[in-house]
Amino acid sequence: MSKLVKFDIWVTDMNPGKGTEPGKIRPVLIVQSNILHKLGHFSTIVCPISSQKRDITILRIPVKASEKNGLKNASSVLADQMTAIDLSRLKERIGFLEEEYHENVQGALALLLDLER
Repeated sequence: MSKLVKFDIWVTDMNPGKGTEPGKIRPVLIVQSNILHKLGHFSTIVCPISSQKRDITILRIPVKASEKNGLKNASSVLADQMTAIDLSRLKERIGFLEEEYHENVQGALALLLDLER
């Protein structure tokens, strides 16, 4: 497996999804600290990415498809669906989230977790 890096985008097997959890094989954004990746942590924290048209909120960050991020369609990072997954769910790195989106993602996660920024 490639080295995990915060803000990389991977195709991931999220099955089985339950209730409102996003299931199926889908892209996810790695949001866990690189420090934990370097320590060899056995899981990582991700935000699912969806191309379904939904209301954009402060916790759902719109992202344009690009060669750099590997997304085929305009999508949203679902910060409100942040979850920890086992590394075995990660299938393939497809790209990285461009820096122009980093602040919005970090702001959404800070709001979600009630962290001061």
